[in-house]
Amino acid sequence: MNVEKKIAAMGLTLPDLEFEYRHAPSKAKFHSHSAVGNVLYLAGATPSKDGKQFMPGVVGKDLTVDQAREAMRQCCLVMLAHAKYALGDLDRLNRFLQMVAYINSAPGFVDQPPITNAATELLEELFGEAGLCARASIGCQGLANNHSVEIVAVCEFKGTEVRAPLRRDAFRK
Repeated sequence: MNVEKKIAAMGLTLPDLEFEYRHAPSKAKFHSHSAVGNVLYLAGATPSKDGKQFMPGVVGKDLTVDQAREAMRQCCLVMLAHAKYALGDLDRLNRFLQMVAYINSAPGFVDQPPITNAATELLEELFGEAGLCARASIGCQGLANNHSVEIVAVCEFKGTEVRAPLRRDAFRK
């Protein structure tokens, strides 16, 4: 079963990156991805759903660990939307090399790894062993637009074709 069919079978929806960029405006200026050889570098993904910010806030203050895990899972889907936009097909992803997760944390909150596990578990469900990678789970005090979580990922892909990146600032309102 291909990756997108697995996502649908899990009752999840892979966001459309252009739609999310268009409907969740940002002041940021960056490209959605870049590729060197067969390595794909994905821009920071934050949780959005249906063009709206998803579960913003500070973990340990506004959000529980379970809520932050839900936000992280949605964030992982947005990260996969970056990869789909770049490659056209998630089945071209060979393996994940690195994932760095940032968790907007209240002072003294130290339970970031179980939150990041939500993304790791989803990637493992979808890609098997190829979804497991080197990773960091970093607590920080503040993320842009009060997002609760953010993921930056690096992947290896099959083939050579990569779509030109989206400019995030092209969607400012």
